[in-house]
Amino acid sequence: MTAGIEVLTVGPPRYEAKTHWGPLGALLATALIALGPGLLAVAVISLAMPYIVSHTGGGRSFMSLATPEGAAFAASIQIGSLILVLFFAGRGGDRWAVLRMTGERIGPAVYAVAALALLAITGILEFLLYKTFAIDIFTDTAWLREGLTSYAAVGTFIIAVILAPLWEELTFRGFLLSALAKSRLGFWGGAMLSNALWTSLHATYSWAGVASVFVAGVILSWLVWRTGSIKPAIVTHAIGNMFALAFTYTFAPVPV
Repeated sequence: MTAGIEVLTVGPPRYEAKTHWGPLGALLATALIALGPGLLAVAVISLAMPYIVSHTGGGRSFMSLATPEGAAFAASIQIGSLILVLFFAGRGGDRWAVLRMTGERIGPAVYAVAALALLAITGILEFLLYKTFAIDIFTDTAWLREGLTSYAAVGTFIIAVILAPLWEELTFRGFLLSALAKSRLGFWGGAMLSNALWTSLHATYSWAGVASVFVAGVILSWLVWRTGSIKPAIVTHAIGNMFALAFTYTFAPVPV
């Protein structure tokens, strides 16, 4: 644990932005990565809906993680975003350097310290905000309970713990941050902008939930800055999401 704390607090940061992308181009590409697959999937489903309704009676929903088609719909959007970020990062440059998937070997102590820091800081913040302002603590995660208690539970786990951390971190704190950090914004100016955009993906959350997401993004940015790699951010993000799933599954009221 001591070794992990030292890596994250002692000595110069290891981050170095390596990309041929300018900030404007990277912002436009990020918008396409984040929104394009979803808009395409919605368009395809809308066109196919008459056929779907006529053959299934419209009894199943593509918007619910409790159904196989709903889980497949959500996963396909995330996979589409992941494919796009890998494509753009590799255009005219070293894909893995742009995404910060390179760098020195990172020991397990770093991952342990990072995960504990994220869970402790965001956990305390959420407890204070939700309790102080009388916000239902499950208001932002209850929708996951339906998927976790259905036969599509494995799909919900893959979507939240594997696909979401992968495409979100590679896009916002990998691809986009590399371009912003090389601009006049510098690392932390770029990190705040990319974090604000990432937080906007969670705009349907309560204001307390949005605040927690933003703080989590700052912590994940710190990990990238200190280690020079996106890997700790991906793993820590995944652990945070897994903890949220476990907490919701265990304590959230069963949906009607």
